[in-house]
This record gives sequence, structure tokens and C-alpha cells, in this order.
Amino acid sequence: GDGLMLGNRTQYSDRPFSTYQSRGWEEDDDTNIDFADQMNWDVLDIPLYWTGGNFMTDGYGIGFSTELMVHENDLDEDSFFDILDEYLHFSQYHIFDNPNEESIQHIDCLAKLVNPETIIIKQVPESSPEYECMETFAESFYDLNTFYDRPFRIHRLYCPEINGGPWELNAVAAYTNSLILNNKVLVPQYGIAADQQAIDTFREAMPGYDVIGFDGAANNPWYSEDALHCRTKGVFDPHMIHISHKSIRTEELPGNSGITLTAEIVDYSLEDSENISVTTFWKYESDNSFSNSFVLEPNTENIYSGNFPNLNSNALIEYFITASNGMGQSVSHPNFGWHTFSTPENDLGDVDGNGDINVIDIIFVVNIILGNQPSNGSADVNQDGTIDILDIINIVNVILDS
Repeated sequence: GDGLMLGNRTQYSDRPFSTYQSRGWEEDDDTNIDFADQMNWDVLDIPLYWTGGNFMTDGYGIGFSTELMVHENDLDEDSFFDILDEYLHFSQYHIFDNPNEESIQHIDCLAKLVNPETIIIKQVPESSPEYECMETFAESFYDLNTFYDRPFRIHRLYCPEINGGPWELNAVAAYTNSLILNNKVLVPQYGIAADQQAIDTFREAMPGYDVIGFDGAANNPWYSEDALHCRTKGVFDPHMIHISHKSIRTEELPGNSGITLTAEIVDYSLEDSENISVTTFWKYESDNSFSNSFVLEPNTENIYSGNFPNLNSNALIEYFITASNGMGQSVSHPNFGWHTFSTPENDLGDVDGNGDINVIDIIFVVNIILGNQPSNGSADVNQDGTIDILDIINIVNVILDS
């Protein structure tokens, strides 16, 4: 398809297809069928060896793998993409050159999409022979756009050298080989100083999630190419309520007023889709709880929107969206935690944040004094810590002097 893409960076060797011709993993393959039978799900039998650890998706039609996915199927690139078009219907599929000199070459050992627009990418020591390979791999993500046609938020995660398995070359900590399980993020730990830095990186990329360091077993520790994600499999809820939302970004804000939030809500339960209620909860970073909220109203089919009130300038805002149906099901976006953005720094007196100081700003200050709308730092024109009649007089003088 036109949207399918293939990288063309420096090539490195990978596992030969002959490994897969005598696989010996038939019981693993049968597990999919047994599990589908247990869940009463259909099975899609595609003519590909599909290695879960070498597949990453944003959930919106964009997929990612290293070139090993093509090579181990003994296909040329066009044939591989033809199968993807016929069976999996990706809008884009990105194949990256193997960013290791010699290893398992699975993408879950290299990067972690923690939401559709945020990715954590491994960074190895400069002394590693794979340093340049990994930097080239990371740089490729700076050239890509997300489903919402804007750059990815990229976090780099330093992974120092470790004592790996006897089969591993250039072994480093596999912190990206983590598991997101509902509201928790399980990060492999190696008993080294960098463990805490790994946890901090995940907390920064996923604010509000419960990030937990997870030790390996003494007789079966985590390796560089075999950690948490390699040994687990998440299961989705086919009857979920799904929220799709283009999160608000600081650099895209025109001001502190008229900030509109939009979300698409799809109820896959089909039980009570007519009675969906959607609410945004928000707070300033300094607040103790998400005590502010506003309702999102339906616009067109499945699309809901609402507006933030006028916000304080130069403030960090945290927010999340919830959607509930009449059957008592509910979901949040993000699934747990919150989104963040910072409001621009407005001039004192420009209370509505439109770049101009006029009589509308006086009305806003009056409403703040009367308690009809939230306080706004731009309204404290004389910077005495109190919003009162003196600030109105100051705004009047600014208008008369302009």
C-alpha cells in the first residue's frame, strides 16, 4: 500500500530463515488456538511467522518491526507488504534495519510505545559497538509522525552493560522490555544504580501510572534479550469503551482561553451506546485533587468536545477524560494517570489570554472577584497576591494609556 514504508539504513546480519524452517515451536503455535477457543474468539490464520516481540503498534493502524520480520519469513519486501495489506490492513508499517550488530533483533528489546504518541527508546553506552546503530534507530523516530500527524514525544533511556546470558553479545539492561498492565508498569531491574533512572524515565513518560521495579528470579534472571515483555502477553477487552484523543500540547496552544478538548468515544460493548457520558477532570499541578471538571457534549457521531475555562498563565495543567455508559462500564484516557500541558505566560492584565488588554479583561476580573470564575494569575496586575478593585484600576489605566 501507499502508506507502507521500509527503512534503508545500513544492513546488519540477522538470524537466518533456516532457524525457522526447523522451529520446534508447534506447541507455542497451538496455544493461540487453545486460547481463542477458551475466549470464544475467531482465529485469523495469516501466512506469516509473526513474532510478538518484534511487533509494536500504536493501536491506530501504524505498525513497527525490525527487518528480521521480513527475513525470517523468507519473503521479499513487496510480498511481505502484500500480505499485510490483505490480512492486517495497516495504514503504515515501518520496517527498521536491525539496530544491533548481532542479537535477537526484536523491537521490544529496543523501544517501548507507552501511548500512541510517546515512545521510550534504549540508549547504550558510547563504548558499545552498537552505539551508532542504536542512535540511527532512534533518529528514525524523529523523522516519523504519529497518527495525529505530529512528532512523537521521545524519551531516551540509558541501558548500561550487564552480565548477560552466554549467548548474548554486547549485553545491556533491557529496561524497554517492560510490561504495561492496566494502571501498572513493570520495569525489569538488574540490581544496579541505573535501575532507579529507568523507573524515573517511565514515570516521566507516563505521569500518574504506578511504575514498579520488578526483580528477576535468582535462578532465571532478566537478560538483555529476554525480560518482562518477552515472557508475558497482554489480553485486550473486546467489549471495552475506547477513547481516542489528541492530547493537548503546550507548543500548539494559542493562549490560555478557548482551549478546546475533543475525543472520539466508541463503545464496543454495544449494550448502551446511546447513553455515554464524557467528562474531563483537571487541576493545576499545585492542587491536591482533580476537583475541576467539565462535560464533553456530542457533536457528530462518536465525537465529543468541551472547553477548558480561562486558565492561569504559565501554569502546568493535568487532566484526564472519562467515558461511562448506562451499564456501569467506564474508561479513562489515558487508561490511568493524566495528560499534562503548560499554559503560555500572558502579560499581566491580559486575563482572557487573547493578546490584547481591553474591557473584556475588566469583566473577567470582576467575575473572579465575585467568585463566578476561577482565579487567574494575569488578573493580579499589581502583584500584591490579591485580586481586587486595585487590579481593575490598573487595567483601566493600561487601556487609557494605550
